[in-house]
Amino acid sequence: MRRFGKFLLILVITLFFLFSILVVAGAIILHRYSQSHVDEALLDVSKGGGETEFYRYEVSELGEYIGNPILIEDASINSGAKFNYVSYAEIPKELIDAFVAIEDRRFWDHNGIDFLRSGKAVLNYVFGGKSSFGGSTITQQLVKNLTGNDQRLIERKLIEAFSAMNLEREYDKSEIIEMYLNIINLANGCSGIGAAAQYYFSKDVSELSLRESVAIAAITNNPSKYDPIRHPEENQKRSETVLFCMHKLGYISEEQYRATLCEDLVLNVKSKDISHVNSWYIDTVIEDVISDMAKKYGISRKNASVLLYKGGYKIYTLMDGNIQAILDDYFSNIENFPENIDGSIPEASMVIIDPHSGNILGIRGGIGEKKGNRIFNYATNSKRPSGSAIKPLSVYALAIERGLVNWSSIVSDTPVNQSAHGGNPWPMNANRKYNGDVTVEYALSHSLNTVAVKLLEKVGLQSSFDFLTRTLGISSLDVKEDSGYASLALGQHSVGISLRELVSAYTVFDEGLKSKSRTYCKVTDMNGKIILDNTRDCHPAISRETAAIMTKLMQRVVDEGTASGLITLTDRVEVAGKTGTTQNNCDKYFVGYTPSLLAGVWQGYDMPRSLEYAGVNYSAVIWDDVMNMIYERTNSYDNKAFTIPHNVKKLNYDSSTGLAPNVFDSPAVQQEGWFKVSDPE
Repeated sequence: MRRFGKFLLILVITLFFLFSILVVAGAIILHRYSQSHVDEALLDVSKGGGETEFYRYEVSELGEYIGNPILIEDASINSGAKFNYVSYAEIPKELIDAFVAIEDRRFWDHNGIDFLRSGKAVLNYVFGGKSSFGGSTITQQLVKNLTGNDQRLIERKLIEAFSAMNLEREYDKSEIIEMYLNIINLANGCSGIGAAAQYYFSKDVSELSLRESVAIAAITNNPSKYDPIRHPEENQKRSETVLFCMHKLGYISEEQYRATLCEDLVLNVKSKDISHVNSWYIDTVIEDVISDMAKKYGISRKNASVLLYKGGYKIYTLMDGNIQAILDDYFSNIENFPENIDGSIPEASMVIIDPHSGNILGIRGGIGEKKGNRIFNYATNSKRPSGSAIKPLSVYALAIERGLVNWSSIVSDTPVNQSAHGGNPWPMNANRKYNGDVTVEYALSHSLNTVAVKLLEKVGLQSSFDFLTRTLGISSLDVKEDSGYASLALGQHSVGISLRELVSAYTVFDEGLKSKSRTYCKVTDMNGKIILDNTRDCHPAISRETAAIMTKLMQRVVDEGTASGLITLTDRVEVAGKTGTTQNNCDKYFVGYTPSLLAGVWQGYDMPRSLEYAGVNYSAVIWDDVMNMIYERTNSYDNKAFTIPHNVKKLNYDSSTGLAPNVFDSPAVQQEGWFKVSDPE
């Protein structure tokens, strides 16, 4: 008996101890969630501010932005959303009553959470019951709409609940319902009641009848299901429910209830003019701002898009108006693009960047006339294997940076037999030939696959992968699928790389600094407050000496290698670059740069198939056409020669050994190359 009593005492103490831990843990968790709140900037934006405007700057001869910002008059959000902000004083009482009756009947009395309603919702969920009402209040729905977080998680519900209670402490009920009614989704791209009134009935909110107010309130529960245009019967049924709730709560009389039940809904949807089509550049700016806004404020891209549309922002872009105009003119003319042997014309895209800052100066996401806004962009949305265009980044820059090879190092252009390839000779060069011993300069300029694989062995797979992803910011490579030789040395990626990321990575060859590509420098609200500050973001990646040597190596690509005879811009300015071709000639690239401009071109089909151009890389031809027009038509970017550090020198070497020549070498075996030399003491 004494033993049982002792056991019972231990059990009680243990349970008490565990209970205490649970209480303390619960208190800590609740305290953490109790601090949840909606960012003030989101609440300000939810009140609207008119149409967002886009600006650009003039560009000086030195490539610098000068003067006051210039409004881009032919640019607009044009996302398909409709918005017309309405103040609380303009909203008819019947419309407010309709939303309160159907969405949150105790709205005027609770502190952000309707515990009775939430409890019923939980019981219905637990016991499998059905209810037309959820557990969220209007205040909670406002929080969810602002943040875009609609995951069915307990954590999300706790954050939402405490955010709602904190919101109720900071704003009165009229302000909360005003924000809610101006941000809810009411189908057909209508954000808020102002847009819905104009779209469905061609009138202001203040002019809505009870029947029209009820129809709008009926939509919000399920916009696709209760759309009055596509599903009038479903909207009618839901409207009857709204009217019943309004009558039950005393918002309308018996006479109003019966009369409105018998009233047909008359829509007055006027056809809209064809929307203005933005340039590819403005599309890219919009996508960048939406992504950055979603990240900064912790909201979904969908909600960031809505807020951007109605926020009354001023977006200061980094577009060079002259360059974008040249791009648009060239790419809009289909005759500038050659036919494949079957008569079809493949797609193409181009990105032009200031290599010093990472600023995107011009961008084109497809050929021909652009027929819509925020459509698929082959420069940013499309991810394709990069082929040999990746070699300078993934292999050669690291090998030179680490002193593993130099310009004249001798490497054997012979196959590597790997078990993964059945012991067959691998890899094959593009011309299916092997050259024996070659220099690094020859291997890069002629894009030899064998040498790229052998140098990658020296560099290390992990080092190469980390350099591409962590240092150069290429985001689409998969750590499992793209850590092998085919992906890193030959550009045969599992998913691919966007042209924008590929070209942006080449900024590393300007002074050794990797600059993040950007399309805008800042976004301000209607009061001039900075909402997004997108300052230049760069970091050291390789030394200035390595960058200079790589540039000189890639000048050889243009002068004597795979781009030889395709680039005429060299008559005006020094050019370095690299071609790229993927398996079966499905994608063609040329990424090239001058002392002032960096640009890349991609060609290919939606569904990959061969580009049979008799071996000509037309991406290089397109690049040359556009860049020549830029240098002909603008006064900017007049630097003619690459800047070389003082400790990078042009020296002779013995082409047979790769070493410094001796007195017995004949001039015939001596060649010139670029090497890093020790600083004089």
